[in-house]
Amino acid sequence: MTGFGTLAQVALREIRERGRSKAYLFTTLLTLVIVTGLIIVPPIFQSDTEEAMIGSIGGGNDVIIETAIRLANANDEPGEPPSLDIETITFTDREEAALAIEEGEVDAVLIDGREILVETAGASFGGSSMVGSLQRAASTVEIDEVIVEEGETAADIIELLTTDRLVVSTVSGDDPRDESQWIIAYAGLMLLYLAILLYGTWILTGVTEEKTSRVVEVLLSSVRPWQILGGKILGIGLLALSQLLGTLIVAFFALRAVETVDLPPIEISTVLNLLLWFVLGFLIFAVLFGASGALVSRSEDAQTIALPMSFAAVIGFFVSISALNSPESPVAVVSSLVPLTAPFVVPVRAALDAIPLWQHGLAVVICIASIIALTYVGGRIYAGGLLRFGSRVGYREAWRSAGE
Repeated sequence: MTGFGTLAQVALREIRERGRSKAYLFTTLLTLVIVTGLIIVPPIFQSDTEEAMIGSIGGGNDVIIETAIRLANANDEPGEPPSLDIETITFTDREEAALAIEEGEVDAVLIDGREILVETAGASFGGSSMVGSLQRAASTVEIDEVIVEEGETAADIIELLTTDRLVVSTVSGDDPRDESQWIIAYAGLMLLYLAILLYGTWILTGVTEEKTSRVVEVLLSSVRPWQILGGKILGIGLLALSQLLGTLIVAFFALRAVETVDLPPIEISTVLNLLLWFVLGFLIFAVLFGASGALVSRSEDAQTIALPMSFAAVIGFFVSISALNSPESPVAVVSSLVPLTAPFVVPVRAALDAIPLWQHGLAVVICIASIIALTYVGGRIYAGGLLRFGSRVGYREAWRSAGE
């Protein structure tokens, strides 16, 4: 059997053994229950009335707010609480309104019936888009004007119903990013961060358990160390991906069922890009976790040796949060070309259309080259540490042992 065939056999062994384990089945079930509960339970205890505080500057705002309330409450039964209640605050200028938004006194500010000022792109309140409610109200007001002034014209009605009538701007003065891109970028970032911490630990503890139980000694009689490490990463990685995809599918249908969140449209190119970087990021950290697991002989020491990788993932997470707000900053650009942070930062910048094609391509090449290099280095450290029992083995000592 070829080397890669043996690697595939090791991966299938991992899938069979861990896929049937109580720990995997329990964590999968628990994850699905928690995700479903977080989506379904909160709406049960939420107030039937959505409350919002809207600021106003200039004229033409009251009729939009009144229309938004009327549209939201159109299907309310007599005697029931209203679906939407809006309170208004009048401001004298834009600066005063911007300060009120930043301090959380108001959710948004209407300006002269032509513009909505919000704090950040993708601003939503109470689970539904207040910006969307005001947009629909503004279109309805203009429809009334068309009917009164020019008579009912089908083309005008259709245009008004299918276009946003208010300009949306942010406190910073920048043009807001597309809401769906912002949401997708943030969701992808969270998934990668959680996957690295959770499933990377799986790989580390799996390596440590086999070393502690001396199972690895039997495997090494017929399988090379790099095949064991690669098969373990591939097998656990596929289990991790299946659990993650299952959770996302359940979450999607749960969100559709409760209808409390408007799911944004998702482009296939965005999904493929997130999947690419999920795989690259997972592979980089998986090799590091797997090699490190061979350096300890007790499960109690596994968490200690995982700290450097966990710390690197935390740094990548916070850098990517910064990139969400400043995707073209020097920090975002540099971290896009660093293998340990690129999987967090590049998908964020790509979703926000803030990374040139050459930087994106260079980041992919650097990450692939890093995976190849880390596989070689990690495989040698893994081989040097597997048969060293007792006290914790240092990276340098494991490297030298592999060459003996």
